[in-house]
This record gives sequence, structure tokens and C-alpha cells, in this order.
Amino acid sequence: MRSVNVKFLRPGQIVADAITNSSGAVLCPLGYTLTEIAIERLKNGNVGSVWVEGNPDAGPDVNALESKLCKRFEGVTNPSLLRIKSMFQKRVDLLREEFGG
Repeated sequence: MRSVNVKFLRPGQIVADAITNSSGAVLCPLGYTLTEIAIERLKNGNVGSVWVEGNPDAGPDVNALESKLCKRFEGVTNPSLLRIKSMFQKRVDLLREEFGG
């Protein structure tokens, strides 16, 4: 089981803990298979994150990725290359947000 930010939910993921709103009403029950429509409703309902089935260690080693990125661009001063590094850093930051690390 792992917690996933709502913006990273995908259709087909299975809810591992019932999702409720602030009033306690069940939005998605335990075991529910998420659909695109359900995910949109969760986003619109200001749900922050959801517990889904799956191994929390299934994601990438974000710290290792960031370390490799920094080593590859170490000493680089070319503005074009630094923009490329910035694009990769944004992707690493999104991975960190999605998978933790």
C-alpha cells in the first residue's frame, strides 16, 4: 500500500483505504478500481492523496537520479545546457512528489 498524490492517480489503481470527504461520506470504498471520472471527481473534491494498493518501493530511487544529474552537469556553465539540466530537475522533482524520496 502506498499514498499517491491525487494528481498522479491512474485509472486501474485500486483503493487500499476508503476515501472520504470532510463530512465522512465515502467517495470511493476500499477495493474500488479507479476510473478517469472518479479521479477527476477526487481532484475537484480537493482530495489531496489516496492510499492505493501496490509496493511503496516500486518507484525509482529519486535521490540517486538527482545525484547522477548533478554529477553529469557538474561544472557546466553553458546557459543552454543549464536549461536542459533545469528541465531534468523538474522531472526529478515530480518523481519525488509522486514517489517520495
